[in-house]
Amino acid sequence: MTPARLSVEDIRWFLRDFAGQVPGTGVTNILLDGVEFSDDDLRRAKRFTVSRWNAMVPQTTDNENSIPEWLLMVGTCELLMQSEAFRQNRNALTYSDGNIAPVGLDDKMQQYMALSQALRAEFEEKAKMVKVSNNLESAYSSLGSGYRISTRYR
Repeated sequence: MTPARLSVEDIRWFLRDFAGQVPGTGVTNILLDGVEFSDDDLRRAKRFTVSRWNAMVPQTTDNENSIPEWLLMVGTCELLMQSEAFRQNRNALTYSDGNIAPVGLDDKMQQYMALSQALRAEFEEKAKMVKVSNNLESAYSSLGSGYRISTRYR
């Protein structure tokens, strides 16, 4: 397994969390004046993803360098989307002025939750497969077979 070297910049790139021009692309975030998530938010979400990985059966004491990088990315982003959904829900406000259709402020909670749920499904499915595979590999390396000594190639 290749050690993960998931940086804050990698997470920010995946989320396209940049104000204005997204570096290296032709994409512009026209509604974002700053980044959505602080570097501390990104590091904390990564730390909690490692903690969640270690709590999954079979429990382990892995660190961020021993978890597959893609799983660490997906799990980290899932927690960030869920956290932002909580904030959006807490600050949701719809207002109307005269004959103008109602305008919502922080009314994207459902979109953030949908992103979170899609990322969670991918994380849990793949993490379970990796954990089972790792568990089987560790069992096969320590279990022998009685047939080993009865073959013609001994």
